[in-house]
This record gives sequence, structure tokens and C-alpha cells, in this order.
Amino acid sequence: MADRHATPRVLALLRLMGKQENVMDNPPLGTARRIGATTSTFDVPAHKLLQAVIEYSPSPETIAREFLVELSKCGIVVVKEFVDALDSDCPCGPENWAAIVHQELTHNAANLAFVTDLGMAKTSVFLVRNPGGKKTPEVTTHPTPNIARIEQIEALLQDATTNRSQSALRDLVLLRDGNRCLVTRYAFTGARLVTPRCAHIIPFSVHSKPLVHQAIETFTGQKLTAEVIQHFINHPANAINIEINAHDSMDQKLAWGIEARSANHKCTYHFRVVRPTHVSPTISLDDGDEIEFGKGNGGNTVQLPNPHICNLHLAVARVFAASGAADVFDKYLEDDEDDMMQVPVYFGGPFVADDVLMRRLEGLILSM
Repeated sequence: MADRHATPRVLALLRLMGKQENVMDNPPLGTARRIGATTSTFDVPAHKLLQAVIEYSPSPETIAREFLVELSKCGIVVVKEFVDALDSDCPCGPENWAAIVHQELTHNAANLAFVTDLGMAKTSVFLVRNPGGKKTPEVTTHPTPNIARIEQIEALLQDATTNRSQSALRDLVLLRDGNRCLVTRYAFTGARLVTPRCAHIIPFSVHSKPLVHQAIETFTGQKLTAEVIQHFINHPANAINIEINAHDSMDQKLAWGIEARSANHKCTYHFRVVRPTHVSPTISLDDGDEIEFGKGNGGNTVQLPNPHICNLHLAVARVFAASGAADVFDKYLEDDEDDMMQVPVYFGGPFVADDVLMRRLEGLILSM
């Protein structure tokens, strides 16, 4: 029986494209800029971005199939036949299949606009990291949950998920994980304490972005649906309390993430380094070390981080690093003197429009 999986063939094709001459000056699939932009200095080669998305997607076969649907519209009969053959008994292995398709695309007038548009869609979706600025003020910085409220965990959940209360969310996570940062080991109480930052694993602003919901559904192969995102966006399943520098290196720099592994009906969580030089020096964990959630007084009653949410964040961080987009955003972080940086600013955020942020980003790059 022939292998009908699309992923190895699509990756072989994208890697082959990346090896052709003058690939950076003349990307074979064009550039993946945000949807709606006619010109932009924030350009990522579409083949490089799509390769990273497929390599790190929780559901790579879904993205690979989406790529093939668009590739079949290129207008070359042989290419369409080879794409269609994957659902029958395609005799070619991934490398041979990729070589034949690449030759046809190179030597014929292929219309690859549909594939480029797919890369643009993925670029627009993954612009959800936080490029810095002052943080949203905490309702309270005292690290000890209110004892009267501890006895009413259901009320806290209602307050967090329905009323979007950040103090309720922080209290729930403190109950679950205890009064210590799990990645730096610094205490949130005592004489030498640090203030906990209640961090959303995926940005809170995503709850109001239907296009992002749709893309997350595709990226995760429906493991995370729009309904799940809406329900868990301000919930302990999407939150951790961490020291502020550790938070910034996860949120702004996408330097590390949490890998959730399931085995024998048990889930374990592991610290994963994505960009080693950007990991906060306050973090005491090494790559692969287990993060022990649920060791607080309420660890048996407050939900642990959702494994799909953890793995989504980690996958997005890896896509940013592998595609080169992370380096572009780092330049954005270097200039924090603009007036609009006096509020929490990030793509998909409520304070500054995405187009304004993109124009600001492009202006910074042009001045480099």
C-alpha cells in the first residue's frame, strides 16, 4: 500500500524550493505578508513560513492537505494529477514526488498566487505575540489569595470566566500551583518575594478574533475549537503565575514554552527552550525539565493547564523562530519610546489597531 500522507511530500517540496538559487531574492512562492497589504517590509518567504507551520503544527497533515488544495490550482495538469494521486496509490516516494512537482513548477508558467495567499493567511494569524510596552495593571499585587474566596472555587471560576476578573484568575492559579514561581523557583510570599504575573498562555485578546479562532482550529486539527478558546481564555487552563522576567521572555520573546505530554492517562508538562539566548536568566529550569503544576493547596480542585493550549503556544513560538519572524519582531521591541507604547500593545489587542502596529513596525525596519 502506497503512503498517502501529504506531510512528508509537502515538506520535501518546500525544502527543495529552499535550496534553489537566489531563493532569498526571488522566493519561489513569493512573500507572506499580512492580508490586505500591497507593499510591506515585514516580508517572510512564503515557502519558509509554510515549512515552519507544517513542521511544528499539532496537526501537520491538516496544513499539508490545505497546501495541496491550493497547489492544485496552479494551472499545470501534471501537478494537479500528482496532487490527486496522493489519495490513490501514488507510486512515488516523497523525494521523487517533490522533485517532479518542483521541476514542473519551475519550467512552466505556474500560478502560485493561491499558495502565496495561504502563506499570507498564516502570517496574519501568527501575529499575536506581545511586542512589549507597559503591562496591564494587576487588580492587586498581594500574592496570598483571599481566604474567604478560597472556599468558593466555583464562584472564583465564574468571576474569572464570565466577568474576566484577573484577580480571581490569579487566586485560582495560586491555589493550584502554590506560592512559588514554577520556572524560577522564586517565592511569592516571605521576606524576599517576587510579585506573581498571572500570564495567559495564549493571549487574552484572541477571544474576540474569529479569524484567529478559525486558523487555530486548522492549525491544531480541531483539537482547539473556537468554543474551547472562548471558554478557557480567562481560565486556569490558560494561565500560569510566573516571575515577571520569565513572563516577558515567554510572552514578548517567545523564547520558551510548555510541552504537554500524555501517557497512561496522565499528563506531564515540560519546559522547552525555543530561543536559548532570549530565555530569562531568572529561570532555573533546563530544556526538558518537568514543570510540576498542581502542587498547591487546591491542586486537586483547580484545573491544570490545557495540554492543547500549551502545545499551541509552543508550536507558534517554534514557527516564529524557524521562519525568521521572531528576529523581525525583536527589532520592534528595541524602540519603546513611542506614545502608543504607554498601553499594552500587541497584534490583536484592544488598544491599537493592527494596521497601525504594522505601519509602525515597517517604519522601524526602514530606518535600520
